[in-house]
Amino acid sequence: MKINMEFLPSKNGEETLKINDYFVHSKYNPNKEAEQLIQRQYSPHHTNIIFGYGCGYVVDALLKRRSFEETIIVIDPLFDNQMLRPKHQAPNLFMFDSTVIPVLELYINKIATNTRVTFKIICTSNYEKLFPNQYKELLKKIVDIQYKNRTNDYTILRYAKDWQRNFIENLQNLNLDCTIEGLSKKYNCPVVVASGGPSLTKQIPLIKKYRKYMILISAGSTTNSLVSNGIEPDYVVTIDGGEPNYHHFKKLLLKNAEIIYSMQSHYMVRKSFEKKGFVIGTNGFKKLAKYLETEVGLKFPVLEYGGSVAHSAFNVAHYITAGPVALIGQDLAYTDNLTHATSNKNSRDIDEAFIKEHEAFQIEGYYGELVWTNPVFQSMKLDFEALISVKKPDVPFYNCTEGGVKIKGFEQMSFEDFLKQFVSKVEESKVIKVNDSNLNLDINNNLKHILNNLKELKIILNKGLVIIEKIELSKQIDQKALKKLDNMEKSINKLLDKIPMEPMTNSITIDILNHYLPIENETTVETYKRVNRQTKALYTQLQDAINYTEQCIKNVFENSEVENNE
Repeated sequence: MKINMEFLPSKNGEETLKINDYFVHSKYNPNKEAEQLIQRQYSPHHTNIIFGYGCGYVVDALLKRRSFEETIIVIDPLFDNQMLRPKHQAPNLFMFDSTVIPVLELYINKIATNTRVTFKIICTSNYEKLFPNQYKELLKKIVDIQYKNRTNDYTILRYAKDWQRNFIENLQNLNLDCTIEGLSKKYNCPVVVASGGPSLTKQIPLIKKYRKYMILISAGSTTNSLVSNGIEPDYVVTIDGGEPNYHHFKKLLLKNAEIIYSMQSHYMVRKSFEKKGFVIGTNGFKKLAKYLETEVGLKFPVLEYGGSVAHSAFNVAHYITAGPVALIGQDLAYTDNLTHATSNKNSRDIDEAFIKEHEAFQIEGYYGELVWTNPVFQSMKLDFEALISVKKPDVPFYNCTEGGVKIKGFEQMSFEDFLKQFVSKVEESKVIKVNDSNLNLDINNNLKHILNNLKELKIILNKGLVIIEKIELSKQIDQKALKKLDNMEKSINKLLDKIPMEPMTNSITIDILNHYLPIENETTVETYKRVNRQTKALYTQLQDAINYTEQCIKNVFENSEVENNE
């Protein structure tokens, strides 16, 4: 589209802007118009996204109005070719051209970390008419981010205890296994990542035919589909910490496949594998990773995870090989009106009731046709696209699913063509499984240290709660009490750095952030009471987290004792 820009004087003398046939600011009083817009649109504690900079009046009005220095993100297609240049600079103010929209989530994760679902999109007048495609894309992107973050927060709250228990239990498994570093670029052959989408069924004969010439990685529960067809993968990647993940493996006994797992994966899954396994780290828990590095002496290579086991399996694939990588069964859609491959025990046909229940909608498919997908699948698709845009794999990679959604950035190739092109270059002897020594760690000693630190933390929290009760009874602001709590907070934070309790503290943080936000024009007394309530809630929830973690460690010691006596 050809852009014609005219900067013209308004009736009150302020500069206004006409783009093609549209004024993007008032012809009479641009400043007042912007102030009225912000007065209607502003919401405290939201990340504000302004579509359209224009002359900057809307940005100016929002900077004056915001109460808590909330993040402001300005996106303007006219920045693309520097047709417009922003004039404003302020804390938590960020300016982008429209090329940021497809990867906006990556920026939001850095510049608006605490904003999970609270976004406010403010459109400068007529920008939605001038740039309708970019505006629609932005609206859709924000909805996707909100859905994903809402799902992630729900997952953190729901699985906090499971992840905490799994981490403690998997510390014991470190005695048996080694880190994924032992597999770094150990292969030079094709690696195939199998997921359990409906299209996997038609690829089974090809897997069997070329099995000796590839390394086969199974993404989580897909293992059942492969085993039921007489195929045992070389590696099984598992990161899910919930009980259902364990039930997928409960009846399996894999003699040749090796497990590649995160520290949050359900600890009982490990028992289904005869051979030793490889640990890929802590799946997004930075404090747990730091604990393993400083207290256990283990540093894991940085692997991008994404939101699902399929993403992890894909990243493991191009980490372990210098050869090409193929995705199969990665439908992310209801291919042929099926939920899973026919050999998967969860497979079922979809109908109108199913579509409504799962909020299904249609998007572009693998072959350019329309396919049914859902918000969860869509989020996974976006994760794949973000992963390869942030850090493109250093090996050729292909989507050989032959069904489902189209994943942007992946070269599409039929699975048969992939195998014919690449396995001819591989001798069977080159596809030999590698091995590595185990870590031989004294984990029991680490667990005893954790118990001691938990005991010390509990004492400090108890003292803090006594002070908080005195503050509640007092009618005046007690500066001495506040100073004592400040000193305690420093001691608490130091101890939390030595205690691997991040799954629990993350869920506590989400709760605290959502329920104790300051109000506008809050008085000193109101702030004092709010912070006191917040601190009490924090300390009480930390006590519960300590009790649970102590019990997890005691269970490990008891189970270890039972096994030694058998």
